[in-house]
Amino acid sequence: MNAASLFAALQLADSFFPTGMFTQSHGLERLVEQGLAGEAAVAAVVRSYVLHVAAPGDALAARWCARALAEGDLDTVAQIDARLEATKLASEGRLASRRCGGRLLLLAAESFGGPHLPAYARRVRAAQAHGHQAVALALAAHAAGLAEDEAVAVELHSFTVSLVSAAIRLGALDHVAGQRLLFQAHPAMAQAAALGRDLHWRDIGGFAPEIELAQFQHPAGGMHMFVS
Repeated sequence: MNAASLFAALQLADSFFPTGMFTQSHGLERLVEQGLAGEAAVAAVVRSYVLHVAAPGDALAARWCARALAEGDLDTVAQIDARLEATKLASEGRLASRRCGGRLLLLAAESFGGPHLPAYARRVRAAQAHGHQAVALALAAHAAGLAEDEAVAVELHSFTVSLVSAAIRLGALDHVAGQRLLFQAHPAMAQAAALGRDLHWRDIGGFAPEIELAQFQHPAGGMHMFVS
């Protein structure tokens, strides 16, 4: 990775980039309501999220979108988007992913330029595509000049940071433990990235019943800090 690519990756992965990811807990808020607390317990849940939710889901989608974009193939990108829509079973998470994706498409088009971002945004506005966050991230990464593996790394980092940040704001971790946990999650993130190299986008899915149940139960909880 050259310096220009590194700077672009850092910009996209930074929580300062205002896509709305900070509003999502991906069901973690419900797990904390049910008693999840402490560094070891949160670390185990974060690892499960990364390996069983992100790896076969958004990270795999980002990888295959990057491959399709290298060929200028927006039709395949839209098919991957539709696959994500079908596999995000909890309505809160599904809608939040679309909202973040829509915001990211707009911001990236203004920031990075290129033909694919506005073209895909038009498809989303015309209800010809869903515009999920991982798809928008791949489009932004391509426009910023990032390679496939770099786009996947940004997606996994952003997802993991959003989880750890949510855990801190929910009081399940302090800031020091959060940074330690994030660093210790790097091997799981690398494993998640590698998993996608051997799968097809039609394999997008995942199996994490406890996490999915928490996502379904989240709307019925008490006052919410997060939209999912």
